[in-house]
Amino acid sequence: MRSEQKLMTDNGPWDKNLVLPDISDRVVRYTMDVKLDTATNIISGWELLEWRNETGKPQRNFPMHLYHNAWKNTLSTFAKEDTYRSDSPVSEKDCGYTNITRAVWLSPKREIDITRSFRYIHPDDTTSDDQTVCQLTTPKPILPNTWLRLKLEFETKQPRPVARTGVVRNYHFVGQWYPKIGVWWKGTWNCHQFHANTEFFADYGMYDVKITVPDWYIVGACGGIAKSITNNNNGTATHRFIQEDIHDFAWVTAPDLVPIVRKFSHIHQEPDERSDRHHPLKEVNVILLMQPQHISVADRYFDATFKALRYYGEWYGEYPYDAITVVDPANGSRSGGMEYPTLFAGGTTIFAPKEEASPEGVTVHEFGHQFWYGLVGTNEFEEAWLDEGFTTYSTERVLRYAWKPFKKVRYYFGQWGWEGYIGIPMIVDEMDDMDILAENTDIRRRGKNDAMMRRGWEYNETYGLNSYTKPALSLIMLERYLGEEMMYRVMRTYHFRYRFKHPTSQDFINTVNEVTGSDMTWFFRNTWYSSDLFDYSVDRITNRQPSPEGVFNMNGGPQDTSKKVSPLYKYECEVVVKREGEAIAPVDVLVTFKNGEQRRERWDGQYRWKKYVYPSDSPVASVVVDPEHKLVLDVNWNNNSKVVRSRGFISMAAQKFALKFMFWIQNYFNFLNYGL
Repeated sequence: MRSEQKLMTDNGPWDKNLVLPDISDRVVRYTMDVKLDTATNIISGWELLEWRNETGKPQRNFPMHLYHNAWKNTLSTFAKEDTYRSDSPVSEKDCGYTNITRAVWLSPKREIDITRSFRYIHPDDTTSDDQTVCQLTTPKPILPNTWLRLKLEFETKQPRPVARTGVVRNYHFVGQWYPKIGVWWKGTWNCHQFHANTEFFADYGMYDVKITVPDWYIVGACGGIAKSITNNNNGTATHRFIQEDIHDFAWVTAPDLVPIVRKFSHIHQEPDERSDRHHPLKEVNVILLMQPQHISVADRYFDATFKALRYYGEWYGEYPYDAITVVDPANGSRSGGMEYPTLFAGGTTIFAPKEEASPEGVTVHEFGHQFWYGLVGTNEFEEAWLDEGFTTYSTERVLRYAWKPFKKVRYYFGQWGWEGYIGIPMIVDEMDDMDILAENTDIRRRGKNDAMMRRGWEYNETYGLNSYTKPALSLIMLERYLGEEMMYRVMRTYHFRYRFKHPTSQDFINTVNEVTGSDMTWFFRNTWYSSDLFDYSVDRITNRQPSPEGVFNMNGGPQDTSKKVSPLYKYECEVVVKREGEAIAPVDVLVTFKNGEQRRERWDGQYRWKKYVYPSDSPVASVVVDPEHKLVLDVNWNNNSKVVRSRGFISMAAQKFALKFMFWIQNYFNFLNYGL
């Protein structure tokens, strides 16, 4: 890793005041030695947990996550939350768990068994049956700036595939599987129970993990290529993985995975005054673990990963690790589309045509988590949008820059599987695959249910909307208000400044205000902190032709009706625009006259409506509110424009929709005639 990497962009100079940090604070160290029993699906062994007390006060009580206990029974918080009720274990065989069988405090003087101090705690609710968080207590406090050292013996049973982990057939995806200490954050312990709609939060540190599996099994893990593989001469082999500056550790194993390794390299030309200077991004070993039936898609996985490494590296800062492992998940494993530091699972189907973004879309997205989840390390329990939303926004940018538009693909004569639709694909050449902008219809339907700023388990069925869709759309909207180059600067500065730092939403808002030199509070008040909806419309257009009028006698005598004067202009034009929604943002209003002249107005949007009056020799022909579609979160673009016709008005958007609708009606009947 290099601490002197500067900001770089294709569209502006270097910022010489910011450098990427060389290493994380390394608050924790995990040393583990475990074995997988493939007959029972139980992982057993020990971990040495070392945690540095940086709280500024003595500590005795230490909360720890036992995530696999979410699937211990149907009484856990996870199982009781409606969203994933169908995922709850239904039999003992399907269940999973993590049990700490022995806990020893390695004090500076001697080893002390503290197993009896173990107890379950419930930070988020009163569900006494939930066992996803426990607490261990040391006999004496751990003083500030000293280390807690615990040796924990534990066993974890893999459940049937459920929410990012589990075993199907002989394929094991192993995530959130070991006792993991909480995070001291904002002056207290942050160690939430495992909720159906939340992911994870942990401190950065060092991992040294030995994994013993049958010697014919392939293993992939955080840390990339195994540092060593030892044959134990008993039908098993031990794989050792070491990785610094990550905050979690996951692995995958199966006998039929096909490993392929290629090296990413890319030289980026520095956009400064020295045009002959070039900056190479760090070379990265890309390890692809393929399902044998998907080998034909391997090149596409590599292409997508290489492009993600390039664009994320150029835009936000280079990827710092030596390797990235890409897992092509087994069908039915429920592990597709999941991320861990230096490892992620993609997903595709055997019939995926090249016109479809499979596996490109999920690969670019899950790699993106390496930056907003892996390298920035936001609290996904409490502010999921800082990862999911930022990754969705970044994914759309990479797909737009790196490929021509993918096409819409429909599948027939098949059925849905967890990793995608299995059937016969039909490519709809006339229709590009919809981007994130099309999803503001979901905001129109359910956007008023919740403000975005809520913890993941507190939403009213809007976790996906408020963690992925709305924040991604808000960032696109912010980019359109600030301009692309300024948005580059904002995102780069945020990533450089907060790599390995656990930033909050307020940290990002402060960065926006600082980099832009503007107070953008209004933007976040109306988007992140509000459930109000944006909806601006053209209410009416009026073109009046004033008639000649008589002249009043200025001396107070009777009106002289014999004299007529012509008006100064042929038309008195009025335009009224309205704010239909409660959310407020400044918008442009583009007024076009029949003779081709245009007037652009800037409306602050504060009051409910605004009238513009134009004396003119040409009538108004059309009006568009927000002509550049900066207001991406506007829930109804159909009312943003009007055109004057001889018989009245018609929405521009309605015209376009009607034409497209007729096109698809024609194609539908052609489809029936062919008997498909």
